Amino acid sequence: MKATIASAILLLPLAATTAESQQRVISDRVAKSMPTTYQAPACGLKSNHFKVSSGATYLKTGIEADIADNQKRALESGEKVLLEAMQQNKQETNPAAWYYLGRIYLQRGDIYGADSALTRAEKLAPACAKEIDGYRRNGWVALIKGGNGFEEQKNLDSALVLYRQAGVMFRKSPIPYYQAAAVFNEQGATDSAAAYYGHAVEVSASVTDTTEQKIRNRSAFNHGALLLNAKKHAEAAAAFEQYLKWVPNDVEAKRGLAAAYRGQGQADKAQALEQEIVAAGGSAVPGGAPGAGAGTADLMNVGVNLYNDKKYAEAAEAFAKVAETEPYNRDALSNLSNTYLVLKNGPKLLATAQRLSAIEPMNENSLKLVGEGYKQAKQVDEAVKVAEKVLALPVDVRVTDFSTGANTATLTATATGREAQTPAGKPIQPVPVVLAVEFLDAKGAVVGSQDVQVPALEAGKSQELKATGQGGGIAAWRYRQK
Repeated sequence: MKATIASAILLLPLAATTAESQQRVISDRVAKSMPTTYQAPACGLKSNHFKVSSGATYLKTGIEADIADNQKRALESGEKVLLEAMQQNKQETNPAAWYYLGRIYLQRGDIYGADSALTRAEKLAPACAKEIDGYRRNGWVALIKGGNGFEEQKNLDSALVLYRQAGVMFRKSPIPYYQAAAVFNEQGATDSAAAYYGHAVEVSASVTDTTEQKIRNRSAFNHGALLLNAKKHAEAAAAFEQYLKWVPNDVEAKRGLAAAYRGQGQADKAQALEQEIVAAGGSAVPGGAPGAGAGTADLMNVGVNLYNDKKYAEAAEAFAKVAETEPYNRDALSNLSNTYLVLKNGPKLLATAQRLSAIEPMNENSLKLVGEGYKQAKQVDEAVKVAEKVLALPVDVRVTDFSTGANTATLTATATGREAQTPAGKPIQPVPVVLAVEFLDAKGAVVGSQDVQVPALEAGKSQELKATGQGGGIAAWRYRQK
């Protein structure tokens, strides 16, 4: 029995490095996003020195002057006098000096200069944090919009530059990190994508805005998924554990966390989660959806893991839920039959194997499961009849692939000749066979059908078979011998 855990399924810039912070990056977008009229600080900030007051006056002139050259000169003069105040007049611990310097840098579009100055101002005057965040956000929005525009133009490198700058402009939102992560993921740079998703989570652990919470949560999930795909199981487990604190009922995340636990050899922890997944029930949509009940792909994977852990009763419960949701799911019925075989539950094995054999009546293994069901149920005569049927089977038909599209489906199988015999041991000569393949919707209604010719095959000789169905909503298949 084989199944694989589906890779998850959906990264933003880190803070500037020391080298970057020493660079002067001028952004016209940031400069144009600033207010066009001067507003004095509303957080009770006092200048406390005449040079700092002069810096505020130059800032006001630089914002409100009508002539661009006058604006430029005023902002330059403001920067000069504020730096003099800090370097010559011991105003380096004056939050107003850093506040006005940061706003001057914002007016000029100096991203890293503004970040450095405003970070110092906020540290020295925490009461001004909200007001400082407002100015930062103005520039942040402009950079995010610019990055989105570059993404629409498929200019991903330029988009990344602006998302990184946005992460410096305002560090308390997951959005720029999430946006950059998505770009990195699209470029195949999954390590960088994982790092940016992780940073998006770090900066927004306590956000209250519902939109940012959703982005934070999706970042946490994606962070875990990329780490899991990279087989960094311990880190993936930590990421999924954090995500599940915020979204505790997301079955897909529980499946990822279980896989991360298994990757660390923590089978007990994995089994506990997988039992929760089984209890969540099957979804009508294969694979389910994040936050919804367990999808059939989830349950199949859980069932296989439990089977491999020799937790046969629990595995049977998982497979049974899939078979209930998708009654023509051949793999679910096959796995469930084999599990009942191990459990020696004859009646349930017989009932399940008969459903399986009705889907693929010329499959040797399915017929043998029916016979074993009769044996375990103490129905000897019926078991003998099935054994005789297996003995006389001219070919063994095994489906190797079933794929569906919007309005089409394809079934691929291999037919292998057998040494067919009568109950008395007399050889039965190979004969051609016609299979009527039916394509079904989720409820079992026939959407389309095609007859497939199976030539007379000598024992051990194989022939590939293919059937195509047309119609919407094809979800399953079955065939019968004509």
